[in-house]
Amino acid sequence: MYTDIKTILDDANKNNYAVLAASAFNMELARGLIAAADEMQAPLIILMGQAQMTKHARPELMVPMIKTLAEQTNVPVALILDHGRDWEKITWAYRQGFSSIMVDASAYDMEENIARTKKAVELCHVQGLAVEGELGHVGQAATLDGCDVSLYTKPEEAVRFVQETGVDSLAIACGTAHGDYPKGFIPTINFDVIKGVKQAVNMPLALHGGSGSGDENIRKAVEAGINKVNIATEIFNACRDYAKNRLDEKPDLDYMSLMMEVEQECKKTVKHFISLTGSEGKAAGFKKKYAFCHGISQIDTGIGE
Repeated sequence: MYTDIKTILDDANKNNYAVLAASAFNMELARGLIAAADEMQAPLIILMGQAQMTKHARPELMVPMIKTLAEQTNVPVALILDHGRDWEKITWAYRQGFSSIMVDASAYDMEENIARTKKAVELCHVQGLAVEGELGHVGQAATLDGCDVSLYTKPEEAVRFVQETGVDSLAIACGTAHGDYPKGFIPTINFDVIKGVKQAVNMPLALHGGSGSGDENIRKAVEAGINKVNIATEIFNACRDYAKNRLDEKPDLDYMSLMMEVEQECKKTVKHFISLTGSEGKAAGFKKKYAFCHGISQIDTGIGE
């Protein structure tokens, strides 16, 4: 079933677990993600970054496919624009039927971040779309700028940000970064930051840059209060490496067979990350009759029943 992140993450926040949020920019990734969630009966959030949407994953094509796949399962599936920085891209995703929007204005000062995020919330909430904001700054793994403690989210600022913007969930900075870390490097996550922000705002929190963070770090982050774990690079790398190794083994493998096998590799990798979030089996808490339509919300979630 196709829904929004608020429906999913409010339940995760209430019941102290997290939900995997993973990127899909083609059919194989979308099918692999949703098949994994269906087999493990876990809620799922699908990410589509604005760069992916512009360069390759045209939403006019991807959104109908993801909606169709979501409606073929009884697990809740949300589609969120990831790191929406440009108003043009935010409104593009909004018009094409994304169920949720993530606004990333974290590169600006507090006042501008609030203003830009609030503008998106005002647009989205009237049509039933949920919004995630970001406070603090999650940098790039290659330069390790995500380790700059001065960029970590501060609980007192989080309270003001949430109150003034009206966001449904909050991405925080606590030691992770986007992309591939240098070989052998595992980030140090400040779990006290997560706990402090959680206590201050008592709302769903998102961990961006989960790839390469290590299984134990992810488990501890969820225990500390994270409800959404973003994984992209690690799934992409697993699929890439599988394709390379498979073609080394069998260079004449036909393209369709290769893509079918890559889809299965995606599913296997995704199931591993779902197990880390504690979301396996949690789809049972959502009623199948919940329906989300772009522009119309027919809500009877029965959360917790």
